[in-house]
Amino acid sequence: MNRLYPEIAVAQISKAGEELCGDKVEVARTEAATTVVISDGLGSGVKANILATLTTKIASSLLKRNVPITEVVPTITETLPVCRERKIAYSTLQIIKLLPDCMATVVEFDSPTTFLFRGGQVVPFPTEARNIGGKAIREGRLLLGEGDIIVAVSDGVIHAGIGGLLKLGWDWPGISAELAAHCSPSDDAEQIAEHILGCCNGYYLGQPGDDSTVVVIKLRRPRNLTLFTGPPANRDMDEQVVKRLMGGEGKKVIAGGTTANIVSRVLGLPVTVDLDYQDPEIPPIAKIGNLDLVTEGVLTLTAAIGRLHDIRKLRASTRRDGATLLARLLYEADRIDILAGTAVNPAHQNPNFPAQINIKAQVLANLRNALEDLGKRVTVEWV
Repeated sequence: MNRLYPEIAVAQISKAGEELCGDKVEVARTEAATTVVISDGLGSGVKANILATLTTKIASSLLKRNVPITEVVPTITETLPVCRERKIAYSTLQIIKLLPDCMATVVEFDSPTTFLFRGGQVVPFPTEARNIGGKAIREGRLLLGEGDIIVAVSDGVIHAGIGGLLKLGWDWPGISAELAAHCSPSDDAEQIAEHILGCCNGYYLGQPGDDSTVVVIKLRRPRNLTLFTGPPANRDMDEQVVKRLMGGEGKKVIAGGTTANIVSRVLGLPVTVDLDYQDPEIPPIAKIGNLDLVTEGVLTLTAAIGRLHDIRKLRASTRRDGATLLARLLYEADRIDILAGTAVNPAHQNPNFPAQINIKAQVLANLRNALEDLGKRVTVEWV
């Protein structure tokens, strides 16, 4: 059975007049666990940003080394002492850790109560009070299932509208009611995060009185994609690689004219080219059987990388050119397996580079970097 995938979205706005957000979120994905660390630095601006960054970096580093949470919290609280004037911590700390079996652990230190969105109902994530290193925290564990959603917010969201549109602020019950009434379990994590942050900004009348952060984690089935680009060095491997492509889980994409012809020949299916140019700078797409997408190679891959650098624009785009369609499929996938042929296309060879370096290799390296920056798991196998 496939493990569930934690889809994570982060949405933030800074306090009005500040360039830096005083909240910080650190996400770490490993085979052993997915960990999200959230911190709200005291005050706002540069000082708050530095405090929150220190908190998240220290906590994430310790958790990556499998240091128990019972040791992480004291380390943070001892590193960042209590403010003498206000008698409160210099930064808050919230940890959400998800194991591969979907067991979730939540730790809250001076942070708002975490929301659990399950089956259309919103309830507090179950935690119990504990004392660790002389500090009062709340900690809880719960086994999550498909469709469960965890929502964490900073104080700026809780206090939205205070003294203005909302006398006492939005507060936890108000956010809970908004989640239940206007966010659907079928929404993706980013839609939910953007909706809650949009409401928060609205209650502030577009002038946030505090840094505000929304983190949404949704458990769903993983989305896989296999990309085949470039012919194998040995023609005898064509059939084997095509079988690998067709046997892969999830969506299947071809990038490259020669590659498309190989797949067409092995499968005995015609290549049908769509001559309707959506973008004159991007070669047209094609169709082979029930494959999800067939595009040109290097030019389209390069343009797709550019689109991946502006996700907000990509999500809003209605364009249907090959690069946009490819970028969207890659963005929607959680794991991307790339089968890259090593046959050298003379058109892609730069005479100023050593023979083993070609443009396709550089493009795939850039693509991998762009995808990994988005939290994707990428493998590249040269065939």
